[in-house]
Formats: sequence, structure tokens, C-alpha cells
Amino acid sequence: MRGIPGRPTRRPQSCMRMTSQPAPEDAARITGIVRVHQQWSVFWDPKYHLWRAAEDDPDSDLYAESPDAATIMGYITAHS
Repeated sequence: MRGIPGRPTRRPQSCMRMTSQPAPEDAARITGIVRVHQQWSVFWDPKYHLWRAAEDDPDSDLYAESPDAATIMGYITAHS
């Protein structure tokens, strides 16, 4: 990429994106809780940097979101 002499070169914004991933130990703990409570779906939302959990029953309105894995695990345990 060529810039104007004397000016710093800037990268396009699309090249500056970073992937957001949860801590590996949090992912392992979430996996363990979902194995026990299989009626729940949980995923990490990289855009908002938080866990999202929902009960897999179409008639259920149980849903939680939090950046803290322990909060999600507590919600699942309390509502299972």
C-alpha cells in the first residue's frame, strides 16, 4: 500500500478487525454445563462480546446474555 510521502499509511478498517473469543476455560465450563442441561443452547457473540443462552423449547421465553460465563451457568442451573 502506497501513501503520500511524509504521511503515515493507514490500513483499511476491514483489515483492522480482531476476532473476539471467550477465555478457553470459560468455553470449557459452558460446554460442561450444556452437556448436563441439553435443553439449552449457548453461544459466544463476538460482536457484542457476550454469551447468549436460550432454552430450546419454542414455548419458552427463557433467555440470558452476559459477558460473564458464571452468570450464564447460574441462570441455566436456576431455570432447569
